[in-house]
Formats: sequence, C-alpha cells, structure tokens
Amino acid sequence: MKEKKEITLCFSPKGLPLFGYKDGENIGILAEIMHLLEKNIPIPIRYIPVPNWETCVELSRKKEVDISGIIVTSPNEHTHLIPSKKVISAYIGIATKINEPLFNDMTELKNQKIAFLKGQKSINKYVQHLIPELTVIMVDSVQDGLELVAKGKVYGYVDETYTLAYYILNLYSNELKVMEKINKTPISGSVGVLKDEPHLLSIINKSIESVDEQMIRDIVHNWIAVRVEKGFDYTLLAQVSSFLLVIVLVSLYWIRRLLQEVKKRTRVEDKLKKFNENLEKEISSKVEEIHYKDAMLLEKTKLAAMGEMIGSIAHQWRRPLSTLHINVEMLEEDYKENKIDHEFLEKFIKKNSEIILYMSHTIDDFQNFYKIDKEKRLFDVMEKIKAVSDLKLNQLEENGIQITKEGESFNVLGYPSEFQQVIVSLLSNAKDALLENNIKKPIIQIKLSADAQKGYIQISDNAGGIDDRIIDKVFEPYFTTKEQNGGTGLGLYISKMIIENNMKGTLSLSNKDACSVILITLDKENGG
Repeated sequence: MKEKKEITLCFSPKGLPLFGYKDGENIGILAEIMHLLEKNIPIPIRYIPVPNWETCVELSRKKEVDISGIIVTSPNEHTHLIPSKKVISAYIGIATKINEPLFNDMTELKNQKIAFLKGQKSINKYVQHLIPELTVIMVDSVQDGLELVAKGKVYGYVDETYTLAYYILNLYSNELKVMEKINKTPISGSVGVLKDEPHLLSIINKSIESVDEQMIRDIVHNWIAVRVEKGFDYTLLAQVSSFLLVIVLVSLYWIRRLLQEVKKRTRVEDKLKKFNENLEKEISSKVEEIHYKDAMLLEKTKLAAMGEMIGSIAHQWRRPLSTLHINVEMLEEDYKENKIDHEFLEKFIKKNSEIILYMSHTIDDFQNFYKIDKEKRLFDVMEKIKAVSDLKLNQLEENGIQITKEGESFNVLGYPSEFQQVIVSLLSNAKDALLENNIKKPIIQIKLSADAQKGYIQISDNAGGIDDRIIDKVFEPYFTTKEQNGGTGLGLYISKMIIENNMKGTLSLSNKDACSVILITLDKENGG
C-alpha cells in the first residue's frame, strides 16, 4: 500500500438513483456515499468509467481496478473480491402495473414473465431460487424493464426498491407501482476489494465505520424524494374519493338532463316557424322559453367547466398519491432497520403533512370554483385567474405547455365563479389549439393592465392564430372547429355572454404575430 499513488475504482453505471453521470461528474447515492468515505482514505481515488457492470467485474479480475462497487455482501458471487463492511442495504421489489391486484404468496407468480437487469446475478439467482418456474426476460436497462411492464409485455420488473421508487416517481407515477418486497430482510451492499489487498480492505472498513449511518440514510432519502415518517391516512383518501365520486355522478345526471333540454329547445325553435297568428303574444312566450334555455346552456357549460376542474384535480393528485404510496412501501424497511427515532418522526410529519395540505388546498380551490354566486361581489381578478391556472397546471405541464401570468391586478364587481368559468373555457381552448397544431414550444400568456376606469385581461397563445375566414363566426352558438374531438360550440358563446351581459364588459378575439389574442375589458372598481 505504501507504494500505491492512487486507488482505482469502478461502479456499475446502472443509472440513478444509485450511480450516473451529469456534465462529466459522478452523481447518485453511491457517488455521494463514496465521497464521504474518500475523506478518511489517505490515498487519492481515481474513477474508471465503464459501460456496464460486467466490464467493471472483468477489470477487477484482471487487477486493473482495486475496488468494484457495489457487490452483494452475502452471498458474494465474485470470488476474487472480498466484501467490505456494509455500505448500504435495500430490499428487492417487483414493479407491476398500478391496477394489478395484490398477491398473497410468491408462488402466485409461477409461469409469469418477469424482467431482470443484465449483470445483476445475485438478484436474479435469489428470485429464481424462490420462484423457479418464472419466465425470465433479460433487459439492458431499468427503463427498458419498466417500459415492458407499462406496455403489458411482462407482468413485472424486479430490482432493488431504491431504483424502483426513483423511476416510478419520476417517469411512471400514473402507470406503475411497487407491488411487493420479495426478501423479508434487506440485502446488504459492500465495496468489493481485491483479495490480495487486505490492507486496502482494512482502510476501507475503517472509513466506513467513521461515517455516521444517519448521513447515509439522508443521502438515500434525498434521492428518493420524500421520506416516510408516518402512516398514510387512508380514511381521508376514501372520504375525498367518495366526495369526488358523488360530484361526478351528479354532473352526469345534470348533463343528461341538459341534453334533453337542448333537444326540447330545437323542437321549440322549429315550432316558432309555424306561427303566423298572434305573433306578438307568441314571440313574447317563446322569448321567455329561449331565456330559460340560455340559462340552462349556461349551467351546462358550468358543469363542463367543473368536469375540466375534476380532470385537473385528478392530474394534481396523481403524483402526491404515488409519492405517498412509495413512502408506505418503504416504511417497513425503515422500521426493521431501527431508523425511526424522534428526529426521523419530526421530519416525517412535516414532509407528509405538506403533501396532504397541498391535496386539501386543491379541494378548497375546487369548492370555491363550484360555489354558486347569488349576488355580485368585489373580487381580485389575478387571484381568481391564479386559482384556475393552478388547478390546470399539471395538465398543461404534462403536455409541455408553459403558462405565464404578469401585470398588476385590479378589482371588479361581478360573479367570481362565472368569471372563473370563462377563464377555464379560454385556457382549455388554448391548450387544445396548441396540441392540435403540434407547437414545439407551446406557451399561454396572461397579461393584466389597467387605466383609471378600465381593467384589461389579455390571454394569448402561439398556436398559429384563428383562420381569418372563420374568426367572425367563433362567438356564434354551436359553431365549433373541434367536432371530431367533441366540441360543443358553446364555450366562446357562453364566455362572451357572461362577460358582456352579466359583467357589462367586452370580450373580443384577434390575431397578432401568428398568435390568437383574447381581450377582456371590465369596469374597474374604486381602489382596485
């Protein structure tokens, strides 16, 4: 060892969260743990990049590297390497589709197609020993394995739970879940040191002993996003889910009723053409009916907007629910390893309470949106726009759409929920146009401005603008460019009616620099 000027090391480039590269730097759980160990090793360590784990093992067999990491402590499949003291431990898990039912016994997996990562001999051997009748599919990367699961080509993908949790949270939170931990006790991972380097092994072990285990746990859980420090309250989830189900059923009922009313309106309009006598009386009667039908149409678009909000809530909740699910899967591991102490619980309560509070705020926003306004009241325009855009943010981000809001807000007197209904309709139209035209960098811009008497709301998108041949028709009832996608042709018509009839403002549409621009003008209240 005295003659050594450096220690050479290679890691399996399996990918994050364990080990990967970014801008030429080593990153991941193992890279950060190794950085802690290096502080107590007197000889510099040089990393040898390798394309795969097999290459790393082969280099150590040829004695071209001194250390290989990370190997399973027991059973050690690499006889030319001696495992150090435990550096990290993990469970073996199986990822399946999110809708797969739970199984009670591992033997239920007999004859199922299960994907494994090439080179992970210890994991492969361990699982096949437990379930010898598996159909094994070998894959080149973690993402390849999970992609096969998502497409239904294999039942599950097996790997350690840190990697499964990381990939599912970041790429497959709406599709996959960690079904079960296969091993009852965690597998320990160690640094593999060449057999003929006992002194180096001793140095490595002393360095491992000098590192606080809490520091390693913090590194692991920082990479897995959110720690579990308290059981999830499924009662709350059940109550909220029941509430949403009731709202959906009520919505479906009223939509059906409204469709029946629309059909009746069509029959009434046909009947109007046949009346020649008592014209004044007949027109007065029919105008009343039309006003009633317009009110019903307004309510229909309100329900459609509420459907948009329910969809937005579903998008907003998928990621935190997936995070909480992964946390529950990892809680047992922390308990068995005696990692749960008072500090652990304090962090847990804080982080998971933030998730539940976020979900609760989403429901509050939805309730405020659905609240019926019986009287006009003063409200802040930007505040209501922000509430709607926040609910739709996940839907927009999932489609790569950026939304910006700028300018100074102002107050108006009107019906806040009807105003938000207009914003929902305009944002939905902009989103649909951006997706339909396959815009590379889609963006929706909301700009507020005001003068002494008026407030102005400008909503624009870069979807290419509106065809000049139809721009004068877009505010007509039942005129739509989205018939194949289920457009009703009522969104802009009702939006204009709300702004101009109910709020005494104006709503107009124009094209500017390949962008469609909606301009809403409202009377500003004193002090707004």
